[in-house]
Amino acid sequence: MDRGERRAQRSESGLDRRSVVMGAVACCAAAGTAWAGPEDLLPQKGDRLVIGDGAKAGQPVTLDGLPVGGDLVEAVAVDAQGNKREGSRFAKIILVRVAPDQVAEDQRAHAVEGVLALSAICTHQGCTISGWNHESKRLSCFCHHSEFLPAEGGRVAKGPARKRLPVLPLAKGEGGTLMVAGGFTSKPGPGPA
Repeated sequence: MDRGERRAQRSESGLDRRSVVMGAVACCAAAGTAWAGPEDLLPQKGDRLVIGDGAKAGQPVTLDGLPVGGDLVEAVAVDAQGNKREGSRFAKIILVRVAPDQVAEDQRAHAVEGVLALSAICTHQGCTISGWNHESKRLSCFCHHSEFLPAEGGRVAKGPARKRLPVLPLAKGEGGTLMVAGGFTSKPGPGPA
């Protein structure tokens, strides 16, 4: 049997190379989606926030624990079943607190008593935001020195980043705890402005 006859026989049976490859790709994609657990998702409405690092890691984030002008706090979203959403680096959250009257009018619905939650992933090259200057009210990325204004919806104050930091809307829970009120306002991480 020559090559042309084999090809004709395979096409009669419905199995050609392209069909097999496309089927394998579809199976792999479906398996990857099924494999993702709740910890791999971004923060969702109703999740509670806990402290993400340090001696108080895992404790609920409360308004009393976030003084105006205090330090930047890394937080983790936890769903109702206790799953920490820390399987994706794009789920990283940072919290800062400013005086409530310093929060821009269009951002007040996302804040709770001056507490703002933003993505911890810089929109320039994807580094982790770790700097906070409470005097200038700016978050900073130490990789390429971009600066952001959390009270103005994560607006870029100084490049090279061109895209604002995504904001995570907050709600007040029982006992002054902080809850997630909705998803990030835009996709976390680098991307077009």
